Amino acid sequence: MTQRLALIAAPLLLLAACGPAKQADTAAPPAAAGSEVPKSGPVAIAVTPYVGGPLHVRADGVGPITGETAFDEATIKALFPKAVVKSAFIHTGEGPPGPIITVEQDNVPLLEIGKGSEGGIGEIRLAGGPVEGPKGEALLARWADLSFDIAQCRAGEGRTVNQAVCVRPEAPTVSYVFGVPGWAKGGLPPVEVLKAKGQLNEFVWRPAEKAAVGAA
Repeated sequence: MTQRLALIAAPLLLLAACGPAKQADTAAPPAAAGSEVPKSGPVAIAVTPYVGGPLHVRADGVGPITGETAFDEATIKALFPKAVVKSAFIHTGEGPPGPIITVEQDNVPLLEIGKGSEGGIGEIRLAGGPVEGPKGEALLARWADLSFDIAQCRAGEGRTVNQAVCVRPEAPTVSYVFGVPGWAKGGLPPVEVLKAKGQLNEFVWRPAEKAAVGAA
């Protein structure tokens, strides 16, 4: 190669060396084969339907029902596949009857589900069947055996008139309704009467935002 050709070729070699390097610095790295961009969206949570055995009343729900469960007959049927689920209406005071959903299994009424003012579940009443409270309490248990303080109880109203309604601090969404045979004076029965005659007739569960609203 002559000296003139060598002088011309040298800059060209420098340009060739610099060009690809600059491209490599600015180009985005290729995506890995088979990789996918994560998709955002709601996460489905598995719920186990109730088919039998103890039906637990908890602070956050009743069996497979929680505060997020829709007031919908088809939804309740899916959660209680072996039960007879029906829509109905009930009249409990002034005004028109309110919609309810009833759940019956093995010929025993399990649940009466009332509709809330905003369209969701407003309350659930449990007065029969293999129901257990937050501490394993069973229906018909004696007030004297459940370690309530009279300060945790109040007089029932409306559907629970002449009964005592008690609530544990650790489960404010669950009301325990105690019947007192022979008590018809209204107001809260004295502690001596509750100890002698009080028995657990019903649980009432409400979503957290409804727990302090209205009578049990």
